Amino acid sequence: MLSPFKKLWYLPEQFTWMQPLPLFHRRGILMCAAVVLLAILWPYSPAETPYPPRANNPAGQVGVMQAEIVDNRPASPATPAPPSAEGQLQRYRIADGQTLAQLFRQHNLPVADVFAMAQAEGDDKPLSSLHAGQQVDIHVNAQGVVTSLEIETGTGGSVRFIRQSDGSYLRN
Repeated sequence: MLSPFKKLWYLPEQFTWMQPLPLFHRRGILMCAAVVLLAILWPYSPAETPYPPRANNPAGQVGVMQAEIVDNRPASPATPAPPSAEGQLQRYRIADGQTLAQLFRQHNLPVADVFAMAQAEGDDKPLSSLHAGQQVDIHVNAQGVVTSLEIETGTGGSVRFIRQSDGSYLRN
């Protein structure tokens, strides 16, 4: 039993390429190489417990930026009607630093539509130059497909993108 360990202990003496080093250093290098090899070959097992969700932000930290839903309809005691066949209007205000793609992701709208609209946006780039407080009106049909998008511009006008039958968008 002791013989294999003894052979292993004196193995560094046989390495001629390590001759300039003292025996103690040769053994240390071989032990470090064995530890590194073991660490590389050791199987990975991910943590079993997921991280707990954070309850709230401590004071002084900035929270996640989100768009506000602006409802300009008067409040009525009647129950809301189901969405019509033509769809519904969703109004949002852009938060500071928020992009249109982030707005679509936060409200579970297809982000691919943003990229399709960007192909038709023109030289003034109204989709790429959104600023905080800007109003965005999105018309969604009963199937959840974005049929049109309207952005109010800073000059008092608005830019509208209308979905075509092939899935592309046309700027009005």
